[in-house]
Amino acid sequence: VGFHFFNALLLRIVSREQPLYRHHNCRSVLCCVLILKTAMTSNDDDDDSIPPPPSYPPPPLSPVGEDVEIQSTPVLERLNKGEAPESNRKDKKKKYILCAILLLSFVGVCVGAALGIVLPRQKSADVELGIYQALDGDGNIIDITPSSVPSESPSSVPSQSPSTNPSLSPSLSPSLDPTTTPSMSPTETKTLTFFAIGDVPYSDLEACLIPHELDKAANSGADAKFLLHLGDIRDGKPYVNSGGQPRPCPEYLYEDVATIFEKSFLPTFFSMGDNAWLDCEDPDESYTFWKKHLLTFNERKDLGWPELGATVSRNEDHIEMYSFVLKDVLVIGQGLPGEGWSDDHAWNQWNVYLDENARWMEKSFAENEFKAVIICGNSSKGWNERYFLRLEEVAKQNPDVPIMFLGDEHEFQEEPEFRGIPNLHRIALDDVVTPTLITVDPYATGTLNVFTYDRRCPCAGNHRPTQLFTYTSGVCAGVCDTNDLCINEDASSVLWGEV
Repeated sequence: VGFHFFNALLLRIVSREQPLYRHHNCRSVLCCVLILKTAMTSNDDDDDSIPPPPSYPPPPLSPVGEDVEIQSTPVLERLNKGEAPESNRKDKKKKYILCAILLLSFVGVCVGAALGIVLPRQKSADVELGIYQALDGDGNIIDITPSSVPSESPSSVPSQSPSTNPSLSPSLSPSLDPTTTPSMSPTETKTLTFFAIGDVPYSDLEACLIPHELDKAANSGADAKFLLHLGDIRDGKPYVNSGGQPRPCPEYLYEDVATIFEKSFLPTFFSMGDNAWLDCEDPDESYTFWKKHLLTFNERKDLGWPELGATVSRNEDHIEMYSFVLKDVLVIGQGLPGEGWSDDHAWNQWNVYLDENARWMEKSFAENEFKAVIICGNSSKGWNERYFLRLEEVAKQNPDVPIMFLGDEHEFQEEPEFRGIPNLHRIALDDVVTPTLITVDPYATGTLNVFTYDRRCPCAGNHRPTQLFTYTSGVCAGVCDTNDLCINEDASSVLWGEV
């Protein structure tokens, strides 16, 4: 029993393998049972048993009434003294020895069972301390402490049996303070989205409607970055008075337009149109008003606009010409109005001005990196043909670059493969008060897929007089209910400069 018990204990401590320990513990229990069985079935035929007492002849019967003297023997003497026979004393001694062995065996089994409870707990403590051992196939002790880096293939021997109790109590506070900045920047979209509008306001009605339309654009959910006004901030038709001379363009015209577009929720760029510049009584004066109130309108810091996210460059001699790159799209602002009512003004060298526009376009192409191009200007009609011939050359020199020219012509026009050039696209907006949403995906395949637009639901247009639009069904139903807020405004064209 002792041999099996201590053998099991030693193997348990060295190998820490519970199945091996239990195997030897069971062998110890079996030995105890065999010893008990031997003790219970032992007989008098054993080699070291006490021989039976000798037989004595019975004493002779004495006659009745006579005293008979009985011969004394050693056994009788012990019986007379109250002592047990020697054979009985040896039987008791043998039983005491067997009981002692059984008691020790029982104690060994109990201790082994207790170790079966204690040692697994010690094992879980070893796991906390980083002690990992096991036996390999040859019975050698190997270290299986896990490394900080996962191994390429799993080990053939499991590291440890899972502990019955958690190794550590959870901490009451987080291990690290949260970071104040995100760990990774959000993924930015590859597309550039913006709004565009032109040829407004021509009447008091349009001046009333534009802020409401800008508010709708702000709440449309579009991820737009800026707003483009493509020129012509007043009606150019009735520009000649009764004496055959153009009417003046007072400064308050430009101030009023700036006030209207202060309702914009995005940085706003203005392109110069001929109606409020070359069609004015004094083109030099009107150009000064443009520069003061509108040409750098996008730089306003008092309107709470979001940052554009791009650096805007401007032509030193003609600040109406600008360019910037945003989301791999090159945006070029040109000064391309109509030629004006007369050549008798400071800008009568029209071809020189058109050439300066073309040089600014070519300079912007040469000095920037981009995947697609937006060129915005007021007009693309015949009097600017000299410029468009240069644009054709640039488009042919960059066949892999999608290019869109964006202008306004009082009616919506779209010309894919403009002038027969596959990568040149043209869009002209109409004279509605609702901004058009334009999206540029410079990584799309095919020019038609690069430039897409959403005219949304225009609510007013068609000058002289301005007409209000209504929709009773479809996606636009109810969109133009804001027209009721301006229903009492004058729809006729404003003759700026006359009382």
